[in-house]
Amino acid sequence: MAAIGALLVLVAQFIPLYQVHVATRSAPVKSVGTGANHGWAPVPIALVCFVLAAAVYRYGNRTALLGLTVLGIATLLIALLGDLPDAHSTGLIGSSASTYVQGVASPAAGLYLETLGAVLLLVSGGVGFLMLGGAPGPVEPPAPSGGKPRTPEPPEPGPREPGSKDPIMSKGPLSLRDGQRRKWSAS
Repeated sequence: MAAIGALLVLVAQFIPLYQVHVATRSAPVKSVGTGANHGWAPVPIALVCFVLAAAVYRYGNRTALLGLTVLGIATLLIALLGDLPDAHSTGLIGSSASTYVQGVASPAAGLYLETLGAVLLLVSGGVGFLMLGGAPGPVEPPAPSGGKPRTPEPPEPGPREPGSKDPIMSKGPLSLRDGQRRKWSAS
């Protein structure tokens, strides 16, 4: 999903973002490309997203998923805060030598592809992050059958008096018999 989102963002940069229409002509007067509207910023974002998607696919990297989410948010902000107002703008078109005419911009495929690609990046990063589960760590063993919860182990014993016997060592060098805790001793 992330690779498709990055591909959509990349393709959107080379197609029209919006077209300007006037009431006197049926054909658009002007067409503005998506990439040219914001300085081609999503192109490197899309290329980095391809690399991050490969890292997630190959290694299951959680940091790469976080990066996909952040870059998806950045691309979505570019589309919604930078491109959407321009795609719905109105104004006068013309020059002082000719007459001014009211022009209206209407969104083209570039806006929709860029927005869809950003949403796919955001969703793939967020859902992938949830699907990989929590951070790896020690796994708690299941409770013993019978439904009783495990009792916590007693705390470590404090410092001993000089000359007192160690309860673990008193049973023999490789003993497992201890009322407080179980520990292997190799001495």
